[in-house]
Amino acid sequence: MEDTKITLEGDGMRHFGFAYLTNFAFFLAISLGALIFIPIMYVTKASWHIVMRRLVEVTAAVLPLMALLAIPVIVFAGKIYGWADPEVAASHALAHKLGYLNTNAFVIRLVIYFVIWTGYSWFYWKTSAKQDETGDLSLTGRLENFSGFGIMICALSIAGASMDLLMSLDPIWFSTMFGVYYWAGGFVSFFAVMTLFTLGLQRTGRLTGIISAEHLHDYGKAMFAFTFFWGYIAFSQYMLYWYGNIPEETVWFLVRSENGWGWVGLVTLFCTFMLPFAGLVSRFTKRQRPLLAFWAVWIIVAQWINLYWVVMPEFSESFVIGPMEILGFFGVGGIWLAGIVRLAMGHKLVPVKDPRLPASLRFENP
Repeated sequence: MEDTKITLEGDGMRHFGFAYLTNFAFFLAISLGALIFIPIMYVTKASWHIVMRRLVEVTAAVLPLMALLAIPVIVFAGKIYGWADPEVAASHALAHKLGYLNTNAFVIRLVIYFVIWTGYSWFYWKTSAKQDETGDLSLTGRLENFSGFGIMICALSIAGASMDLLMSLDPIWFSTMFGVYYWAGGFVSFFAVMTLFTLGLQRTGRLTGIISAEHLHDYGKAMFAFTFFWGYIAFSQYMLYWYGNIPEETVWFLVRSENGWGWVGLVTLFCTFMLPFAGLVSRFTKRQRPLLAFWAVWIIVAQWINLYWVVMPEFSESFVIGPMEILGFFGVGGIWLAGIVRLAMGHKLVPVKDPRLPASLRFENP
């Protein structure tokens, strides 16, 4: 009886660790999507998004809070990651990876990632807020010049973090496309969240007359485009490995196609790609606020299911879901959202001194 109790407690703690990782990685991906979006807009000198940019900036600026939320992942690393188990680490298959896959290196890399992300996100946010106060137009040029290098550094760090947090759950398996796969899911979720933020604020009377149906139409186009992009990356990763038929590569997909996980994968295929792709293809849908809100919520839920399908089979060979995953979503998500609201308080919701603001206010879709 005592041995059984110890086993159940151990499984419960492992379950918590995996459920927490799923939700942490999900909300982290959304903020990282915001972080990449900002420099892309500066590099392209786009104007359509200016009226929405402050919401994007605070969503990225919450990354220091996400660094604190990464602490439980580190604490539970021994229960989550096979390479952190001395018996697994001693296997011949991992001998040549131990210089990379060890707890100290894992923590050091996470610290480096969050230092990079915090530095970039707060630089963009604070510089933009400073322009609101001073009206210094040269700050826009400074941010534009800084953004090309910023995209490269942020993209590489996001790819590295996805490898450490998610891909290394199976220390034998590897994919050169996994970083893009993780980022693409986070990016489409980011656009969905921005859509809901905007619609929610307008229901309270904020940003009314500033953010128009034209701007929301572009968010709809972005959700549609990156739904397709995510589907392309997901299919390419699956097709290339399955066609190659190398056991250490296909095993990752095999585990996720058996014992109930195959049904989750099928739900992911339809809910994350096929249905939102069909639903958002129409111009009419992208210009109707209730329909746009529906598909934004749909995409968020579907991308969470996709990440759940990526993480949880490493915990249990058979399909499992319970209150821990759902409570983790609202727990981590609630803290993340509260951090965004706290950062937004006391700041203008629109960058009023940005030189491209007039063009953004006049923006119309062709």
